[in-house]
Amino acid sequence: MGKKMLSAIILMVNLKWIVPTAFMLGAAPAYITVWGSWRIISAIFPKWVYVKGDDFLFSTYHRNLMFFFEVLTGVELIFYGDLKALQELPSGENCIYMSNHQTTMDWVIASCIALRRGSLGRVRYVLKDGLKFLPFYGFYLGMHGSLFVKRAKKFNRAKAEKQLTRDATDQKPMWLVIFPEGTRFNPEHHETIKLSKNFAIEQGLEPLENVLFPRVGAMQVCVDHLRTTVDSVFDITLAYGNSYNFSEKKHREAPPMQDFLMGLSPQVHIHVSRIPIDEVPVEAEKLKQWLYLRYQMKDRLLHEFYSAESEKEARFPCMRVTKALSLPALLPSVLLWSGTFAAVNAFHKGQQIYWTVGLGIASIGLVWMGIR
Repeated sequence: MGKKMLSAIILMVNLKWIVPTAFMLGAAPAYITVWGSWRIISAIFPKWVYVKGDDFLFSTYHRNLMFFFEVLTGVELIFYGDLKALQELPSGENCIYMSNHQTTMDWVIASCIALRRGSLGRVRYVLKDGLKFLPFYGFYLGMHGSLFVKRAKKFNRAKAEKQLTRDATDQKPMWLVIFPEGTRFNPEHHETIKLSKNFAIEQGLEPLENVLFPRVGAMQVCVDHLRTTVDSVFDITLAYGNSYNFSEKKHREAPPMQDFLMGLSPQVHIHVSRIPIDEVPVEAEKLKQWLYLRYQMKDRLLHEFYSAESEKEARFPCMRVTKALSLPALLPSVLLWSGTFAAVNAFHKGQQIYWTVGLGIASIGLVWMGIR
């Protein structure tokens, strides 16, 4: 009996990510239905009216996510570096958000930072092309203004330029999230890390140990076509708790969303650098050099972080501050989206209608992204 009870407890602990995940994913049909209705209604108004409404809806849905990923997990977000950019500058500026890439949680952390800068609704992403077929999210993110790109030689520059030019012309508010490494730094992916180092050596540059070599293609298009509409580049360096073995001086895989929801990364260390857009080089070769130097700085920041004797002592340089989110700022969104999901699915008929409509919209979205 004791062993069965212990097994049940272990199972509950290991699966405690399921409930918040169910509520976050379960709210997607409600969200996409409300957004679709707004898209139809706003067709009679100027485009900026639709964009403002869309950004507002996006903000409310992401506040719902923030509740599960930040408040419910109890994670501590610790900020370093240019704290003025977070605390004193006017909120709502347009920027290109550039970060090292280790885990699926990097997308969520971008939203956590954007919320603190008053820019959550304007978050848009540069995403791998295959993600456009992600049910619900792929279709909507494309409609919201995210950019889907293929890697390396398959990168369709003309298509990216066309969309960014349209966004600049429309003066669409923009907090554009991009990960120039192109893929995640995972210590288990030895071949990827080896290729990254070899590429740096071939360029006559110092190989990077804690990040991958940044690719300039998508970044260059973003800088070129948004230079007149964004104010800055937010250069973010992330270090996750429980992603490094300090006694063995060895990287661990950074926690994915599932592990994060289980509380396996109690702290996230975030170094912030804000670079005014007019300080970012215009010429292609100079931009390539600038980007490499930014990633070399990230590599050194992470080297210093991992040089600590223990995780408790690990930190980035400069003053640090912990900025927690208040529950009242998130609760209305939680009640709206998660509350709607719970209320509708409490009844059998409600479940049928909810998922029939949701799956229908998801199917239309997949077809649309396939022919787009």
